[in-house]
Amino acid sequence: MTHERQYRATRAAVIFDFTTQAIRNSRHTDASFAAEVAERYMDLVAPHERTTQFHVGTDAESLVKAGQRNAKLVERFRDGTTKLPADLEEAWVEALPEPYRMDCMRALARRYGFIGARVPEDSTAAQMLCTGRVAVEFGQAMQAMAELIALNPEDPSNLPRVERALKEFEDLVGEAVSVKATLREKLDSARPVPAVRVINR
Repeated sequence: MTHERQYRATRAAVIFDFTTQAIRNSRHTDASFAAEVAERYMDLVAPHERTTQFHVGTDAESLVKAGQRNAKLVERFRDGTTKLPADLEEAWVEALPEPYRMDCMRALARRYGFIGARVPEDSTAAQMLCTGRVAVEFGQAMQAMAELIALNPEDPSNLPRVERALKEFEDLVGEAVSVKATLREKLDSARPVPAVRVINR
């Protein structure tokens, strides 16, 4: 008996899944999201490095036409007509509204075996925000676990709750690691650099 090999979803498929969720559940429309992708892409990628040529306008009429053409470009990526190029991935993910942006980033990081923790930020406000996120993620993780109490996790109907609880704990770990890295960085920067002893011969 032969078993059909199971392949995992492509990176593009993961990104498009979060894109669909974001457009369905946020202020974005297909057109406004395409405009956001185009703007981020042109900000991030140098002109001579671009593989996708988004349209720009100079007046009201040309801006409308450019927006329509860009929406069509993004639609072709999403429906599989055109493959998503590597140089567009970061701009596309950056264009996602929260919480879909961070969820997508973490999903992509997990494909390489990483947990998707944030890089420590220098400003006090950013560090306070990072600490606040730990509290939020802890609350969400506890809520997800509470929903699992007295349920049979092996029951197929409960698998979505198990998946949600797993995601919430992964998010919690990511934020906690970011705070830990911030504290480690502060500790290392506060320690005096040991003097180098020069021996004259």
